[in-house]
Amino acid sequence: MYIETCELELLILQNYPESSLSTRSGFSLEKFLYSFQKDVNLRTHRTLKQFFEKVDYMKWCKLTILLIIFVSVIPEILLGKTASPKTLTVQMNFNDSDGMLFNEKVIQTFVEIKNNSADTVSMQITWKIETDTWRPLMEMDAHLDIMPNVDRSAYCPWFELPGPGFYHISAMITTEKDEIYAASKVVGIDPEKIPATTDAMDDFDSFWKESLRALDKIDPKFKVIPQKRDKKAKTKLFKIEMQSWNGLTMRGWLEVPKKRGKYPALLRVPGYNSNKKPIDKYDDLIVLSFNPRSHGESDDGEDAEIDMWIRGLDSEQKYYYRGAYLDCIRAVDFLESRKDVDQDRIAIWGGSQGGGFAFATAALDERIDLCIADIPWMCDWDNFFAITHWAEIGDWFASNPDQNWASMLNTLSYFDTKNMADRISCPVIMSIGLQDAVCPPSTSFATYNLINSPKEYTVYKHSGHWQPKTHYEDRFEWLRGQFNMD
Repeated sequence: MYIETCELELLILQNYPESSLSTRSGFSLEKFLYSFQKDVNLRTHRTLKQFFEKVDYMKWCKLTILLIIFVSVIPEILLGKTASPKTLTVQMNFNDSDGMLFNEKVIQTFVEIKNNSADTVSMQITWKIETDTWRPLMEMDAHLDIMPNVDRSAYCPWFELPGPGFYHISAMITTEKDEIYAASKVVGIDPEKIPATTDAMDDFDSFWKESLRALDKIDPKFKVIPQKRDKKAKTKLFKIEMQSWNGLTMRGWLEVPKKRGKYPALLRVPGYNSNKKPIDKYDDLIVLSFNPRSHGESDDGEDAEIDMWIRGLDSEQKYYYRGAYLDCIRAVDFLESRKDVDQDRIAIWGGSQGGGFAFATAALDERIDLCIADIPWMCDWDNFFAITHWAEIGDWFASNPDQNWASMLNTLSYFDTKNMADRISCPVIMSIGLQDAVCPPSTSFATYNLINSPKEYTVYKHSGHWQPKTHYEDRFEWLRGQFNMD
């Protein structure tokens, strides 16, 4: 489900980022675009994915197309307008292969503008450069006239970026008829040189030692239930169950090669609210597609009606991710219990929330031999909330008047993967979408830069909270190479 969800996000955002909107007094278009992209990625993602899981693939495709059409007309609906042909087509780009600078501070950024009308169009371009936390660095206006049916490129004025970090570059184009067009990109400079700091509480280590000891005392009661499968499948399929923290039952899908033997294993962990399903990928790899609490068919536990990431947020003892992290450790226990698993070749892989699960599990459990973290979440909460904002925060504060930012961030610090990154001992590969408004790249690097084991990363220049389709095959090949499977 995670890959399909990412493809949906890709299609949505490809149809939305460069939009034409008429302006209202005081309306900040670039912030609106940024917020709406995040909203599509998170809220639409959350509310629709469970419904999509219940329909077959053809219905999924039809619904995806309908959703794309819906998103394409949202700007006009929001502003009380009907759709009309765009006078201009605007797209931003930069002359760098991945949008990342190394030992440089100036990047050539430009907008490609096409005049689709039969008239010359006069326009003002307002260029802005801001830090990833929206601190303004530069603003400058430029004037441009474009003849009918002509393409022109307008370049951002020269500006030397301050140093390692990520930066928003935006262009607001206002025509003489008060049509507004906006384009923006994020660029990065020397991400591995971004200062990395931790904010763990004094009892951080003892908290996790106590949590892991408590999990060890719970009888896992592993169940492996054979499932019918097409004879042409590469693997045998089993439904698995296990007891985890708070006595909840976790479930998932185990795929085992048909030929007897000992094989490397991959633990797949889910994105937010998604449901990991079997993949039948290889005949020489054991795959456990695992769903921690409140995912897939696994138990929910208390307060299931509350959004997971704010569930129990007033206490590290009760917080949702304490149980969810321990669920992932229990899944490793399951793999360790199997004689057909090569205990020296166990990998974990997840994206978004799953990327955070991958980091956390590799940090808390040295039995993990390989970690794949895509567009990871649950990294550097302080900076995360300086870059983006979720409406649930206000709702949660309103429901918990005794809580504030400081107390909330104290709780989150126990689950911030940057505070456990130095415990990771296995090789790590991370991917980021440079334009990701959901898991901003700087937060991912806050964890990455504190990892001491062998590590590498991939940057997708134009991707938001998704990866291109080629990414998944590339990562499987990387895993196979690391485990000497070919």
